[in-house]
Amino acid sequence: MLKNALVVVVLTGVMASAQAVTIATHSDPAMNGSTPLFFVNPSTSVSGSWTGTGLTLQVPVAGLTFNDVKMDMALVTAASPGVLNSGTVKFYTSSIANPIFQVDFNSASIFAPFGFGGSFVSGQNVTFSGSAVAGYVFDNEQFAFSFANPVSFGNDGVSYTASFTSSAEVVPEPATMAVIGLGLAAFARRKRN
Repeated sequence: MLKNALVVVVLTGVMASAQAVTIATHSDPAMNGSTPLFFVNPSTSVSGSWTGTGLTLQVPVAGLTFNDVKMDMALVTAASPGVLNSGTVKFYTSSIANPIFQVDFNSASIFAPFGFGGSFVSGQNVTFSGSAVAGYVFDNEQFAFSFANPVSFGNDGVSYTASFTSSAEVVPEPATMAVIGLGLAAFARRKRN
């Protein structure tokens, strides 16, 4: 009996261990540098927005796809060159006040060289929210914007188009874990009989 209980505990632990999965992602909606998503001055600030058409936000964790999504990242100042203070990125369809997906971060790093395919922003201490992921509990949230199509404005900074990806471990709800545990216990009992 102790052996069966141990098997149930081990199997429950294995089922409970989370694996990182893609939470939300979008390809670069801009055709070229004339319609940028971000304006970056690595020593002072980063801001971003998209109000055009063509941004398709996929939320694989929930099996959802949203077309013609808007994106907003209010001006985030730099704590030091290449390191940003806290900020928020919102993806929404009709109202910025009701985002379908939102990323909050305590700080972020801007990785050089700021050339095609070689630059990106990656956040630390990240949390995800929004209607598309309501009811999900995440751990170890991460996100990154990959920049492309740079257009220089001299000392004022550079604009970029960008693609986006995010990942996290999905934490099972306690009720789900209880059902799994009961199922495994029933299986162990049946096997014993």
